[in-house]
Amino acid sequence: MKNNHYFLPLFLSLLLLFVGNAVNTVYSTPFPVKGEIYGTTEKQIGTAHVYPRYVEIFDIKNQFVGKVGILVEEGVAKLFLVNSDNNPLLVGYANKGIIFDSNDEIRGKYFWTPTWSFVYKKDGKRAGKVKCIAWPRVCAVGVGGYLLNLFKD
Repeated sequence: MKNNHYFLPLFLSLLLLFVGNAVNTVYSTPFPVKGEIYGTTEKQIGTAHVYPRYVEIFDIKNQFVGKVGILVEEGVAKLFLVNSDNNPLLVGYANKGIIFDSNDEIRGKYFWTPTWSFVYKKDGKRAGKVKCIAWPRVCAVGVGGYLLNLFKD
């Protein structure tokens, strides 16, 4: 019993370590999951910061380009550009691997794997690709809208 005076400080230290980690875990998240965006020349042109329902696009200088909100309704992923004043504007949608603009015109196609998403122009030529290791459909459609210039029309 003469070593019991070490038990209380050790117990309190372990308790603080556990509580400190639990509190820190509550505030830390795995988001964003970042993926490199490549253009037609296989040169990196930006980065996608992927969240479960939206993607933030940054250029190669790490400057914010825009946010692509994605709303899935009845199997159709609708793309919304969110500009600096946070007003969403419908710029297109995707259905069964095809990306349409807001006028129902086909702009391109996308195909995703567990690690990469590929975007193709209407003529079948590759518009670019993005490394998506999380929410590949959201990432593919969001970056696809960016690569197909849906936000500049």
